[in-house]
Amino acid sequence: MKPVDRDLLILLHEDRYTEQQIQSAVRQISEMLSLIETMDYLCAVMEVVDCNKNRITSKRSVLEKAISRKTHKPFEFIIHRN
Repeated sequence: MKPVDRDLLILLHEDRYTEQQIQSAVRQISEMLSLIETMDYLCAVMEVVDCNKNRITSKRSVLEKAISRKTHKPFEFIIHRN
């Protein structure tokens, strides 16, 4: 798997950690994010609420369309199930 270039903001006390510990923590966080940033995971934890059609769905095809739209539909929300 190719590493993902991303910006992470991690607040640490510099005097408590060595540079190797910081790099290790950043690598671990990046690996965790790449595991959960998949469409399967998103389908398991998110759903689309369409107030226009009065429906709530977590179907993969509907969620993919809602996420990939450049302009979002009015009163259509992507929410986390938590």
